[in-house]
Amino acid sequence: MPGFLIQQPQTDTNTHRWCPINALKNSPVTIVLHCSWSGERYPLPATATAAFNDDDANYFDEASPTSADLIGSTSLYDVIKMVKAQIPTLYMWEEVGGLVLTCGTDQVFASEWETTMLCNLISNADAVKEVLSDGREAIVVTIGDAASMKSGKASVVTRCLAKGDVYG
Repeated sequence: MPGFLIQQPQTDTNTHRWCPINALKNSPVTIVLHCSWSGERYPLPATATAAFNDDDANYFDEASPTSADLIGSTSLYDVIKMVKAQIPTLYMWEEVGGLVLTCGTDQVFASEWETTMLCNLISNADAVKEVLSDGREAIVVTIGDAASMKSGKASVVTRCLAKGDVYG
């Protein structure tokens, strides 16, 4: 019709919404710690957190995090402390040094774990996600030494562990 403008439907060209890293700091996070030397996987937290209970409501109507919960502002050092008892190899790696946590294309070396928050590591868009047996969605974080993660050749420590030697 003359004199009428036909409005074209607007398509969203930017389908990826930018999410600020601060949104991850206070939100609960589930990760799977994958050991590069053994292939073992450790979900953190090990069990799903309890559903929100109105009796425990605080000022912001959010469930208060417990010590077993992971939130984005948890330091990487605290994450490793949660599983250190289950992975005795970490004690040996601590002496040798050279450990790195990797998620997507981000890498954080062991010397930076105490000052780096979990949200800084997992905020990468290339992070691999997997669904756990209890239905939770978890982000895969790989732990290993930087040299073996870059090349296909295993490190000396990895080769010694593969022989079945017992340390300690």
